[in-house]
Amino acid sequence: MPQPRVIAVGDGIAYEGPAGGRGSDGVLWKPWGLKPHQGEPLWAKVHGPRQRRAMRKHLCQVCGGPADRDEHGWLWLLEDQREEAGPKWPDGWLTAHPPVCQPCAPIAARHCPHLRRTGAVPVRVRDVVLDAAYGQRYYRGPLRPTAGERDVFLMTRWHRPWVVANQLAATLSGCTILDPAEVRIETPAPRTAGRR
Repeated sequence: MPQPRVIAVGDGIAYEGPAGGRGSDGVLWKPWGLKPHQGEPLWAKVHGPRQRRAMRKHLCQVCGGPADRDEHGWLWLLEDQREEAGPKWPDGWLTAHPPVCQPCAPIAARHCPHLRRTGAVPVRVRDVVLDAAYGQRYYRGPLRPTAGERDVFLMTRWHRPWVVANQLAATLSGCTILDPAEVRIETPAPRTAGRR
């Protein structure tokens, strides 16, 4: 789907013409042409509206059914960031990956390129705060806004009006790291120095 042109309006950006402004949540979301569940799964490409629905309703990122939940919280598969983030990881961690159900956990671990690259770590998450979005930041330019970096941005910060978002992200807390065997996923291979 062709993307509408981004223009500066007031102290931020919007889409030119009828594509208009922000969603009811105040975020300028990237338009998406395809409906969910059309065609073959493209594991490296995230369907924005489907991802946001899964995050808001705690649905499995693979099948779209209810994510697994027990007394310790929702089941999540996270990219292994223990070395970079320190001993408190994953508490306070931001992720754009929705949760999973138990049967789909091995499928996600096997097919998601992000999880394959670092190794999938199964985690139970008690508290989920939808407070960020993954997208592209824009900067004021001499004639029109200039596209900048893609990253996860907290939506409470001053740059919120300058982001075209594609995925909803959440801060996770009350986390318990699980044994991969509990959710039938392969143990991540040991990471070597310099590998990212």
